[in-house]
Amino acid sequence: MKKYEEGVVSKYQLINVAARRCRQLRSGATPRIQYSRSKNFARIALEEVKAGKVGFEQLAVPARQTVDDSEGLPVGL
Repeated sequence: MKKYEEGVVSKYQLINVAARRCRQLRSGATPRIQYSRSKNFARIALEEVKAGKVGFEQLAVPARQTVDDSEGLPVGL
């Protein structure tokens, strides 16, 4: 599997992490890198992810449950 940045394992995860950081920057958060070639918040967010300055946590996927037809109670798969 290709590794995009430190800890990021897919391009979709990279985009999600950078997008959330971009929203924080637009809301007034201070950039975590001192020098950036761009004033664009999206570019700064991607540079922060690349530099390992943005932490994130990957949550576990909850177990799927179905409903037992006889009693209407959830049953683990």
